[in-house]
Amino acid sequence: MKIHSVKVDSNNVQWVMPDVSEDEILDYTTFDCDSKKDLWSNPDWYIFNPKSNRCNFFSLGSFGAFAFDQAVYDSDLFTCLEMAGEIIPIKLPELDLYIMNVRVCVNALNDGASSWIYYPNGGRSRVKDYVFHADRITESSLFKIPETSKGEILTYTGVKHEDDEFKSLYEKLGFTGLTFTELYKKQA
Repeated sequence: MKIHSVKVDSNNVQWVMPDVSEDEILDYTTFDCDSKKDLWSNPDWYIFNPKSNRCNFFSLGSFGAFAFDQAVYDSDLFTCLEMAGEIIPIKLPELDLYIMNVRVCVNALNDGASSWIYYPNGGRSRVKDYVFHADRITESSLFKIPETSKGEILTYTGVKHEDDEFKSLYEKLGFTGLTFTELYKKQA
């Protein structure tokens, strides 16, 4: 089993932004495993950087969620997305997009075996080396952990059939816009 972080390749893809006031932006771009679908007014959205690459996945300016296009919605990858949480349609004039709000949050990090980067005052800032409890992996191949839920989406490989795992299916279907960084590999 391997666990990867899933991020939008934000330097090389288009960003979608809600057409709201500056003080409302975080309401639409912060995702921390809570339901959003019924809490917002579904504002209009726009492509912030229209000359960047058009990919299947789009940045929201945060790492805790991503948007995806109709091709992804209509593909076999949709089942992996649907298992992970809420799929929220957003309105753009030129295309149909959806936000993936990952709501599956699992206490799978082995806190004592993981190593952390600390602030100068002694508080923990972020995980440096991840160690996971393999027996706590969720049915959904897209998930979050409480320690990093605002900014990190995770996925595993080597647990289920490739056609039931997000990363393997994403690669098989040839979608674009995401990057995967291996965080953990379970020793055999």
